[in-house]
Amino acid sequence: FIYWICVIFFGLIVTLMTIFLIRYRRRSEQDTTPRIIHSTLLEVGWTIVPLLLTVVMFFWGFDRYMKMRVSPRPAMEIQVTAQRWVWTFTYSDGTVVKTNIAVPVGEPVRLIMTSKDVIHSFFVPAFRQKQDVLPNRYTTTWFQATKVGDYPLFCAEYCGQGHSAMLGTVRVMERDKLSEWLSTGGLGDLSK
Repeated sequence: FIYWICVIFFGLIVTLMTIFLIRYRRRSEQDTTPRIIHSTLLEVGWTIVPLLLTVVMFFWGFDRYMKMRVSPRPAMEIQVTAQRWVWTFTYSDGTVVKTNIAVPVGEPVRLIMTSKDVIHSFFVPAFRQKQDVLPNRYTTTWFQATKVGDYPLFCAEYCGQGHSAMLGTVRVMERDKLSEWLSTGGLGDLSK
């Protein structure tokens, strides 16, 4: 929408500028500028139209932003704790797992994240998901995996010498397999 508004107004401005350049050019030294008459209607028009377009863009963008930031309900909640140089995941049933996270396919997952030491960044390129994880503060993000499989998890914020080793895997699995894995306390083989 914004792109096409810009294209239309750019075309309109360049076209009118060209027409006015040709139509009102000075033809001789004796040409004088004609008396310019004020147009209230024109001024109101070029003030109200951009204002209305800007208001539409704002509310449309705000609606999209809120849909992007607020997870749908019900969402599976997982507490994420980052610290040099490991991820720790705590599920709602009390299961605590380090490095790798398992989530259900086709269901929204809400991550509530904090850091014990420095700034980290939870980054899953396959989901286009990146969120900074800050010390002494909670940040949240959510995603909904659509395909079963393993997806690499990285820390995308330099956090010290072991930063490049702060890796993990997001395992997306069917709900029944996830429930079975959680019933083992997260000790079951995640490679199955």
